[in-house]
Amino acid sequence: MSTVPEIVRTERLRLRRPRVQDAAAVFEYASDPEVARYADWPRALTVAEIEDRIASRGPAWDSAEEFFWLVTLSGDERPIGGASLCAKGHAAEFGYLLARAHWRQGLGTEIARALVALAFSLPEVRRVSATCDAENVASARVLEKCGLVRTALLRSATVRPNISSEPRDTLRYVLTRDDWTSSRAHDARG
Repeated sequence: MSTVPEIVRTERLRLRRPRVQDAAAVFEYASDPEVARYADWPRALTVAEIEDRIASRGPAWDSAEEFFWLVTLSGDERPIGGASLCAKGHAAEFGYLLARAHWRQGLGTEIARALVALAFSLPEVRRVSATCDAENVASARVLEKCGLVRTALLRSATVRPNISSEPRDTLRYVLTRDDWTSSRAHDARG
């Protein structure tokens, strides 16, 4: 596996490795029922849970299996969201979330585009994917804006513990390196 940067910068954002001292700020959005609604992990109920989650992510990063960043506005250290990338062999999968105060500003698309570009900067990655709950229209739109194509409706595929203990329908989106390269070449030609 190639090296993944600890800091990723976009036009308006900075993605950086989490620190345990970020736990209280992360708790503010991770405990919000609307932010955690479609997550595949249970909503945080205490700051200590967030501290444990942050501490547990270090070994995954160090083993080059899964990478987590906190999202901040450029020039500000306070987390407003999170992002992850898991790259194994030729495939990578990503996810993200944002505090509700930062929804509908194009930041989700900015994060997703940065994660797609980062995944394809790894020479071994040929395919990038992401999933979202079938009812999460906003996330589906973000993935489509980033060039990912819906390839499947997976029936009863993912438990969203903040909605139900029953598995829910999930949409799978995929983008191949060839399609990504082709779309970037087309965009450059104008």
